[in-house]
Amino acid sequence: MKILEIGGYPPPNTGWSVRIKFLKQGFLETGVDCKVLHIGRNRKIKSDHYIDVQNGLDYLIKLFRYRFRGYHFHIHTNGQAVKGPFLCLIANCISILSGERAALTFHGGIEQLYFPRENAGKMFWIMYLNLLLSKLIVCNNAPVKKRIELYGPFIDGEKVKTIPAFSVQYLKYKPVELPERVEGFIKGKKHIVLCYIVMRNGFFLDTTVQFLKEWEGDVSFILSGIGKAEDEEVAGYVDELKNLEEKGVVLTIDDLDHDAFMTLLKKCSIYLRTPVSDGVASSVLEALTQEVPVVASENGRRPKGVITYNPEDPQDLAKKIEYVVSNREQIAGKIVKPRIEDTLKIEISTLQGCFA
Repeated sequence: MKILEIGGYPPPNTGWSVRIKFLKQGFLETGVDCKVLHIGRNRKIKSDHYIDVQNGLDYLIKLFRYRFRGYHFHIHTNGQAVKGPFLCLIANCISILSGERAALTFHGGIEQLYFPRENAGKMFWIMYLNLLLSKLIVCNNAPVKKRIELYGPFIDGEKVKTIPAFSVQYLKYKPVELPERVEGFIKGKKHIVLCYIVMRNGFFLDTTVQFLKEWEGDVSFILSGIGKAEDEEVAGYVDELKNLEEKGVVLTIDDLDHDAFMTLLKKCSIYLRTPVSDGVASSVLEALTQEVPVVASENGRRPKGVITYNPEDPQDLAKKIEYVVSNREQIAGKIVKPRIEDTLKIEISTLQGCFA
């Protein structure tokens, strides 16, 4: 069997890219020839770990090339961006033209820019066709499955399988030495809050930056994943974060690999999660398994023990951070570690069955 994973690949070591990396490793271990067609952030960089994509024409050529070499398509997308669903539909159509329907993993929670149906707007037909044409759809949980089934007519609920994205593989890491900037920043500080943020819409940067500008407590913040602004609306926050860094309020760093992220997480007092579209984020579950208290935006699907705040209210965020700092030992002591299964094995088996 040959499978082509179509999606992002690390770096950055977050979200789908980590899942796709684990899927590739898992397939190879079972004897399946698995490759990744990288359409994520660093897709133009050539690597032995994935197939690079230089432009739109290159994407089309490589889709046809690998499909006619016998590779089954497993496509990854969500309803949080415009480009991803279009690329997904192109792959779906090429797969159908070559005589086979592709498998799709739909990532994220039930509140995204173009999902569920009432949020779709002009993206309805693109989203709907992806869900309709796919032979198999994997999603995170039952609420998302229900919204997929209701997205439009003729979507067969039998083909929609719920397989949580988080798996035991995420908990395996080796403690490493952190970058000198990070070690120097955390040295001597009593409380550190770690937060993964991407400079794009959906991370509530307005709330977070306003909160940091007003913060006066004895807590320091590390913002990981900071890179170039991906959306014009948030470009101005890059300079504001630089100003806060010069004042010593925060430390902004690039994406960390999994070992470094987990090592840093263990040294922190709180993990902060700002998006609401993610459902149950992998990083939230990683923090809970390490008994690190989590403060996260309220989206109705946070695990038990997570302290939630209104994602549009910087004062509420400050209140919750203060509460956790003041009661950290008691909160950490009451954390119930989530039960983590080998969902990767389940997804690999499901995909093999789909294409058998």
